Amino acid sequence: MASSSSLLQPSSSPPGSNWVRTIGCVSTGRADAGIYRPLLAALAAEKGWRVLCFAGGTHLDQGFGRTIQGFGGLARVEVMPVQHFVSGDGAVAVSATAGKATEQFSLAFEKSKPDLVFVLGDRTEMLAATLAAVIHRIPVAHLHGGDTTEGAYDNQCRDAITKLSHLHFPALREHGERIKAMGEEPWRVLAVGALALDAIREFMPKSVDQLSKALRIAFGQAVVVVAYYPETLSELSAEQQIEEVLAAVEPLDVDILLIGPNADVGHEAVREALAALASNRPGTVLAPALSQTRFWNVLTHAAVLVGNSSAGIIEAASFGLPVVNVGDRQKGRVHARNVLDVPTQRDAIAAAVQQVLDPDFREGLAGVVNPYGDGCAAEQIVAALLKLPDRPTLLRKRCSQQ
Repeated sequence: MASSSSLLQPSSSPPGSNWVRTIGCVSTGRADAGIYRPLLAALAAEKGWRVLCFAGGTHLDQGFGRTIQGFGGLARVEVMPVQHFVSGDGAVAVSATAGKATEQFSLAFEKSKPDLVFVLGDRTEMLAATLAAVIHRIPVAHLHGGDTTEGAYDNQCRDAITKLSHLHFPALREHGERIKAMGEEPWRVLAVGALALDAIREFMPKSVDQLSKALRIAFGQAVVVVAYYPETLSELSAEQQIEEVLAAVEPLDVDILLIGPNADVGHEAVREALAALASNRPGTVLAPALSQTRFWNVLTHAAVLVGNSSAGIIEAASFGLPVVNVGDRQKGRVHARNVLDVPTQRDAIAAAVQQVLDPDFREGLAGVVNPYGDGCAAEQIVAALLKLPDRPTLLRKRCSQQ
């Protein structure tokens, strides 16, 4: 993706990026961990920068796969655990996690004193970390702002993070225009594409036999993958939502791989329903969490992805994988023609799955173009950081009069 015309440099200020010495990236779970890897590697390759990964949220929780281990092998990147996750899936527990996150990320920032912090996306814990950075007067760079996901309060969290942040690296130009419409100064905004595609560009899939052995499921034949997270603004309860999804796929004459949810309100109900199906239906496997590379191997060899994961919107097109996107959690997002949008109704979901399992549908996806870029986001971000204005200019925001 070619960069937009903004150069992250106010016209009246000369470059002053020599003040940047320590750069941190805030990660709060598996959903953003893999996305960060290309950026962490690109930052670490630049001489003179100390690179930190603040790993909080569910990264340290065994029930979510203790995914902090997924940051191994990143040369010159220091991983700093930030413990703040509060067990439970109700509004009080999720709020407590966010409140504790503000305190614990603040302590981590006070100890490590980063000059600049990256945050990604729209989760409540990410909003908490952003607030802590602002209070510490640390400039914040936001990845994947300006997007829209109408079915979850993540949408409001993303917009709040945008208004707290000082730099914006959205995936698409239209996302950048939305950020500017929110009053952010144009020089602070640079559309770079989706970071996840940087890593996909270098990805080499394992064989069907290797993947089948690792996950105990026969990827040599059609496998339906289900990745569903509670839709937090739905009138349906989390139990009702997942019941509709599983009722649509359970009768299928295929193997099913179920992927555990993130720590949203209602996630325990979803997890319990997935575990029950895996226990009672032959040919069904529940994976509480998958590493990024294993997940991409799954996308390479699966027949269809069913649910409402952002991976179905952003990454799946790069694998030519059909996606049945359920409900409104991802409503409003740009996607390629491999995605079919359906309501959270078992009959609609089942019909869409049958449609995409038809070989003609998969063949029709040949040459599908992923709208989220060309896999060169990290290098554009690093280039922009080398041209930053001085710290006071970056910190002092004003509303643009577009």
